[in-house]
Amino acid sequence: MNAYTKNTKRRQPGRKAADIHLAWKELAPAAVFAGKTLEDIESALQALAESTEELKIRDQARSAAIKRRDEKLQALTDLTRTVVKGVQGHPEHGEDSPLYRAMGFVPFSERRSGLTRRRKAMATDGTGDQEKTAV
Repeated sequence: MNAYTKNTKRRQPGRKAADIHLAWKELAPAAVFAGKTLEDIESALQALAESTEELKIRDQARSAAIKRRDEKLQALTDLTRTVVKGVQGHPEHGEDSPLYRAMGFVPFSERRSGLTRRRKAMATDGTGDQEKTAV
C-alpha cells in the first residue's frame, strides 16, 4: 500500500484518545507525561463527549426545522395551485387574461400542441432528383 492510499483501519482521533486513556488508566494511572495527568485527558474526553452530544441535538433540531419548512412549502404550493385554478375559472380573468400571463403562465390562445414531427432525411433515387418522404 502506498502513502496516498487511505487506510480504512485508522482510528479516528476521538477513538484513539479513548484508547490512550484506557491504557494509561489501566497501566500507569499515577504517571505524568509531558506535564499532563490522567485527569487532563479525562476532562478533554468529557468536553469532546459534550460537544458531540450538542451536535446530535442540533442535528435533530435542524432535521425538525427542515421538516417544518417542507410542510410550509407544501402548504404554499397547494395555495398557489388553488389560486391559479381560481384565476383560470374566473369569469373576468380566465386562462386567456393578462393576469394569468403575469403569473408566469402561457395564455390559452397562445398555446400550441407541442407536437413536432421530424422530417426524414432527403434521399436521392439515383437520377439526381430529390425525393421527399411523407411524414
